[in-house]
Amino acid sequence: MLRYASALMSALALLLWTGSGEKIAGSRSSASGYAALQNGGIVRLQDPGSATTVSIIPSAGNLTVEMLVKGHNVLRFPHDSPEAFKGRGGGMGIPFLAPWADRLDEQAFYANGRRYAFDMSLGNVRGEHPIHGFLGSTDQWRVLEVSADTRSAWVTSRLEFYRYPSWMKQFPFAHTIEMTHQLQDGVLEVATRIENLSIEPMPVGIGFHPYFQLSDSLRDDWTISVAARSHWPLNPSKMPVGTKQPIGTIHLPRPERHSVEGFTIWTTSSATSCVMSEDSR
Repeated sequence: MLRYASALMSALALLLWTGSGEKIAGSRSSASGYAALQNGGIVRLQDPGSATTVSIIPSAGNLTVEMLVKGHNVLRFPHDSPEAFKGRGGGMGIPFLAPWADRLDEQAFYANGRRYAFDMSLGNVRGEHPIHGFLGSTDQWRVLEVSADTRSAWVTSRLEFYRYPSWMKQFPFAHTIEMTHQLQDGVLEVATRIENLSIEPMPVGIGFHPYFQLSDSLRDDWTISVAARSHWPLNPSKMPVGTKQPIGTIHLPRPERHSVEGFTIWTTSSATSCVMSEDSR
């Protein structure tokens, strides 16, 4: 589950071990002003009280492409509008990473005492160290519900992983994924439910990879703090070397792809969170 707000933004990757009628509405609104609108392939959730609108494209990996707060998109999205997006391209919005997040140390994974090697000839898993799964751009998400009430607006979508042989070849655990994006009081919450249909336990390391941008202030006015006490050093292949080190201040490299130049790792809390805050606001 992830929560996003204009003042407080958190990202959390989940590691899960997991042991439906349909309703589709073109648009729903409530007396409080919350609205959920589906126009073509784009779903928009609106909260007039906080001047926040969230746009999601289910047919592009269920990608959240906009979170407009008072007219400013706090998510990186290098296109004029969601309608202009053609469904390809990375480094934007809030991608969903599955059935694993981050890098693997080989072209295989282990579960229940067995090694499962990828079939690299299929083309949906690539690289010496496969990264972020292979569902990031799938168009197979099915919208179940688009709705709003007096408290929030939401959209629920479902992906039936077990139906696709090329996916099952790489990750032979039959399952479904159901995801609800809910906008309430200016906060976007993403709830993900995975149902294991296999007879064996299913390892799933899912993640979300939000790309935030600063749209109305200088990046030198912002600080990122992460409540962590240690980190795992990486080798040149960006794989953990197997030891942990205490951390203090981390300075990111200079390349412009980093939206914030430096951030501080605070050691006063054990909570798992990442907080962006702007000085004097």
